[in-house]
Amino acid sequence: MRSDTLISGQRVIKNMVNPSRFEHPLIVQCVLFLIPVNIFVIGDWLAAGVQWIFFRYQQSFMGNSFIVFIKDLYFVQEGIIRGRSAVASEMAVAATFFMALAVFLLFTAYQRKSGTWVKAAAIVSMGGGCLYLIVDMIQYGVFFHGPAGFVIPIGVPVILVCGWWMYLMKFPDATILKSDETELFDENETP
Repeated sequence: MRSDTLISGQRVIKNMVNPSRFEHPLIVQCVLFLIPVNIFVIGDWLAAGVQWIFFRYQQSFMGNSFIVFIKDLYFVQEGIIRGRSAVASEMAVAATFFMALAVFLLFTAYQRKSGTWVKAAAIVSMGGGCLYLIVDMIQYGVFFHGPAGFVIPIGVPVILVCGWWMYLMKFPDATILKSDETELFDENETP
């Protein structure tokens, strides 16, 4: 009787989701904010800089600048930035909101111990990475080089790979079919 209790107790512990599984995606997503998204050069070396998710540092002949992502919206609204640069700036702000939303979803997943929230955060994070890639193509061209300068999107592949890794993580509550529905299908059949 005692061994049955231990065996069933071990099964319960074995089937429980490890809480650290929810910490790892949250930590990785937060580390993404420390990695530069882009290294860029404007025009014929008129300016050069590094862009992170929330801000960018830029050196030009007019001096050094520290530009927060919200300032881009102000520049577009005031007409300082126009054309495709304005579209790129607005999409970069949207990508930043996607990345911040992914952190919020991962924090919610950590609090609720729900793998479904991790999957949603992974999709949002990959969406933010794709938006950053589109921003680079709008601003600098499909090959990341053109009359506007050139860009090296070093952080974009990292964002996409981390998002894909989070999406591939296995969680018992993030499956499409519930356990009682899977019993309806034969092992060789697919739903």
